[in-house]
Amino acid sequence: MGRLIDLTGQRFGRLTVIQRSKNDASNKPQWHCLCDCGKTAIVRGADLKMGKVYSCGCYRNNRLATRNYIHGKADSQLHIVWKGMKQRCTNPKHNGFTRYGGRGIKVCDEWLHNFQAFYDWATANGYRDGLSIDRIDNNKGYSPDNCRWVTREEQNNNTSSNHLITLNGQTKTLAQWGRQLGIKPSTYGSRMRRGWPPEEALGLVPRKKS
Repeated sequence: MGRLIDLTGQRFGRLTVIQRSKNDASNKPQWHCLCDCGKTAIVRGADLKMGKVYSCGCYRNNRLATRNYIHGKADSQLHIVWKGMKQRCTNPKHNGFTRYGGRGIKVCDEWLHNFQAFYDWATANGYRDGLSIDRIDNNKGYSPDNCRWVTREEQNNNTSSNHLITLNGQTKTLAQWGRQLGIKPSTYGSRMRRGWPPEEALGLVPRKKS
């Protein structure tokens, strides 16, 4: 057996060697170590030098706590929103892929594989159950600078398929004009399917005689 190398004062991960300890049951050298968290641990010298042990156990416990914390939100509405956002942009089999990933809409790197980052942004920017994530610019992807939390009605008003109608200096979507004028969606929808212009379908201008 070679001469024992004194590890006192050396640092291995979160552990700093304080002093020599008694050998283990296999007569292998052990060392008394102080962890950054304040606890102490007796560790074999070989495990320290090979990097097998680098804390008193707190590092592993912290990682488990973090995973359990995130897993505890796996059934939350916010986690469902996060998964749905990713599926639309990355899964060709998703029924919304052609309108998202298929036309180049992506999830930013910050959120793509990190639910915690998405969670932190959401809770700091007005999220509450019942709201939907909305892209401010429909031609750009999901990222902190292009997303907000809106009601379902507000999100529908921001879709690229809306008809924007301007009359007397006011610009509203077809749905907004319909609600203001008290015209049911089925009514103006039926009229438009018959070829009526949106303004006529809503009664904003008189119906032109053909």
